[in-house]
Amino acid sequence: MRSSRTRPGLMTLRTTVILTISVVAGGVVGGLTYVSGENVSKSLLAGLATVPAGVAFLHSIIQPGQSQ
Repeated sequence: MRSSRTRPGLMTLRTTVILTISVVAGGVVGGLTYVSGENVSKSLLAGLATVPAGVAFLHSIIQPGQSQ
């Protein structure tokens, strides 16, 4: 028999959205850098540098939701 209590999720929806958008942006930046003629290592560095910048930016603009 299942318990009626639900366990809290590992991450909040806000955290998931912020991380997902940041990783996608990093992939886009890395891909565009590679297509522009740079080598793979420079493209990876550009993409990886974009992820924490995206997290910081999105964290500042996406407000936490009101819990009910």
